[in-house]
Amino acid sequence: MSKQIAVFDLDETLICGDSGRLWTEYLWEKRIITDPRFIEANQKMMSDYCAGKLDMQKYLAFSLQALEHIPAEQIDIWLTDFVETRIKPIFYPAAKEQLDLYRQQNIPILIISATVSFVVKKIAVALGIPTAIGIDMVMKEGCYTGEIQGTASFREGKVARLQQWLDEQNLSSQHISFYTDSMNDLPMCLFADEVVTINADNKLQSEAEIHGWKQLHWFL
Repeated sequence: MSKQIAVFDLDETLICGDSGRLWTEYLWEKRIITDPRFIEANQKMMSDYCAGKLDMQKYLAFSLQALEHIPAEQIDIWLTDFVETRIKPIFYPAAKEQLDLYRQQNIPILIISATVSFVVKKIAVALGIPTAIGIDMVMKEGCYTGEIQGTASFREGKVARLQQWLDEQNLSSQHISFYTDSMNDLPMCLFADEVVTINADNKLQSEAEIHGWKQLHWFL
């Protein structure tokens, strides 16, 4: 009998918000970025993402220009404050309870997100989740570029990245429970053995009703 693994989307699933959008807003508020085009690109990203038509490579190539000459070590310092002040306060209490239940049962927990991995991994550490997969970015001279490294963990890419991780960990026969809010994660939903939607968008809610997936509503 295969053992269980719990896989969580991050944005609007474990937290009440989108970490990528909040990170850009944080950089804007701290005057680390001063060009309003980055905020505009963020707003367009969110609407395109919700409409299922986001060009992830194009978005990241533009948005990461703001950080292309800043050492990763400095970004990590900003991220520590960002996670403490902007992310921890919006961590769903019910998400914490669910994670604790899995920990008590020694069920491995993993975050897989379409946000850049340097943000996702920092948040995962703060939430006490040891394994996190995000979109890896090519680094050049110690700085993040806008070029995606390998497969982006977005839509079908989430399935590919999870399969890769399972193979690396020799966990290919695991029973996968997957939590998400977004129709963009339908490929992952169809790949998983069990699906739980969290505050699902309209399209995902319709799919959940068709497939009989469990639907939960989490609140701050």
